[in-house]
Amino acid sequence: MLWKAQQICHPIWLYLNQPVFDCYHSQVWHPYRFWYSYKINLLEKCLKKDINSESHYTQ
Repeated sequence: MLWKAQQICHPIWLYLNQPVFDCYHSQVWHPYRFWYSYKINLLEKCLKKDINSESHYTQ
């Protein structure tokens, strides 16, 4: 249950703490668009990670 609460609250916190008057960051005012961009950014971060998953199974 705690994991689900953290999974939901983190994007909400990021949405509420967007830099409002920063010309270097774009603001997303629509919550659904922010959720979409958050998921894309999260997926890009996961794909950039260098993980050797096969080394776990070989001994």
